[in-house]
Amino acid sequence: MEIRQISADEVDRIMPIRVYAFEASPLTPEKTDEIARFMSFRTQNTTLTAEEDGEILASVSGIPMRQNVRGAVHRMLGVAGVVSNPLARRRGHVRTLMHELMRRGREDGRSVSTLYPFRGTFYGRLGYVGLASAKTVTLRPTDLASLLALDLPGEVKVRRIADGWDDMITLLDRALTSRHGFAEFPDYRRHQFRDENRHWLVTAHAGGEVVGAIPYRITDYGGELIGDLMLHDGAIARALLLRFLATHADQVETITLGVGPSETPELWSTDFAGTVTSTVKIPHPAPPMVRVLDLPALAGLPAGEARVALSVVDDPFLGGDWVLDGAGGALTVSGGSSGSAGSSAEVRLTAAALSGLVYGVLGPEEIVARGLGVVPPSAWDDLATLFPRADPWVFLNF
Repeated sequence: MEIRQISADEVDRIMPIRVYAFEASPLTPEKTDEIARFMSFRTQNTTLTAEEDGEILASVSGIPMRQNVRGAVHRMLGVAGVVSNPLARRRGHVRTLMHELMRRGREDGRSVSTLYPFRGTFYGRLGYVGLASAKTVTLRPTDLASLLALDLPGEVKVRRIADGWDDMITLLDRALTSRHGFAEFPDYRRHQFRDENRHWLVTAHAGGEVVGAIPYRITDYGGELIGDLMLHDGAIARALLLRFLATHADQVETITLGVGPSETPELWSTDFAGTVTSTVKIPHPAPPMVRVLDLPALAGLPAGEARVALSVVDDPFLGGDWVLDGAGGALTVSGGSSGSAGSSAEVRLTAAALSGLVYGVLGPEEIVARGLGVVPPSAWDDLATLFPRADPWVFLNF
């Protein structure tokens, strides 16, 4: 078996195996053209293949992205397009490709990584840990009627998404620096929505700034208004957007919105009535998973004032004995010598456990309860202080 990185000119070679994995198949001619357009936005990804005699057995792709981790923006490896020929599955090809992709990403300065799994246990063994699922809100426009009478400081604008793209980018760039877990595509990928121009865009503006946005589409008269994702800077921006949606009471029957995991739609209005769901299925849809690739690169990360010595076991990128210190509110990292069964550290973590602490989705007690590490009760308070619980939202799906 040969592992190689394919060039942009060779991307069409992985289309058959990718289509078989992710699409209804065999493809119709119309769907073939659509997939070709889809792939045209991904030619600059780092795509690795496992091949035998010129035949692609498996493939993975890395997207050079950026992500906010506890308020600090880090270079991120987005993992996508993980596929395997059905005749070559369960032979370790994907695992081999993933290790190579992570190695290259780390050498390229990618300190963290995010992906959407086909099965969490597979990626858990590779050091990834799951995040909370985003939510879908379904309601009637009349359920938002109480917002129509509000006099709010601000206004909304409605345009095709290509026309309002500068405002959308402004909002996305600001969220990258302010929201934990928020990720950003490279330029060659982030403009796909703009270039396809298949959505309306409603934006909220206050104080001379764009403060909220919903890309959306309407299925039909009497049908559904679908807002893929709602992004806003606070309660006023959210109310401006929801008040606009309320004006569609005589046009659509239902409104469906994608919102972040920490959003509480039931508190949007006094008379809120709707359905709030988080659907998790194997293999799809599943919430994202994240991992740390380079622990020393996280030095300077906002942290609580505590000091912990620990050992990370069974991981080629994080394995070793470390001392993590949050003195002064910024993380310092020392150590890194290869960990062993004889390590003197009482705290022993898998890479998934450490990643869960860094992203704030696992506490010390949960690590023990899930069998992801050994953390004596005497270290619980220090670990919880060093890495307080947090609510990451990746926002992007890839």
